[in-house]
Amino acid sequence: MNTLNSKPNPTKNILDIGQSIIAKIVGILETRLNLIILEIEEEKFKVLQILLMIGLIFLFASLGFFCLLILILWSVNPQYRIAVLVAISTTLLSLSFIFSVLVFKKSRQSTLLQHSCEELKIDRSMLEDKK
Repeated sequence: MNTLNSKPNPTKNILDIGQSIIAKIVGILETRLNLIILEIEEEKFKVLQILLMIGLIFLFASLGFFCLLILILWSVNPQYRIAVLVAISTTLLSLSFIFSVLVFKKSRQSTLLQHSCEELKIDRSMLEDKK
């Protein structure tokens, strides 16, 4: 009986190796899931910013066009009133243009899951190197 206990058990070694492999895989998956969650939260924040900027664009554009309409309707009024309406209209329209440029820039910066894909490429290259 003592000879059986002194021999190394091959199934125990295989189970230990399998258990360590599963533990490493679970650790990698946990890290990747945390990274994905973080990136999704960042993208959610960017989307909310974009929606707020789009709301401001519509607000300024509608006010600008409304002022232009008033300018056309009131074109028979004194000269100073027209100059003020032109200044307000150009200011609001230029603000809407500036915000639209900012929205387009912000939408181009979208990096949905970019860091996760980079980490997966690193993992893949490490696995290929081991083979």
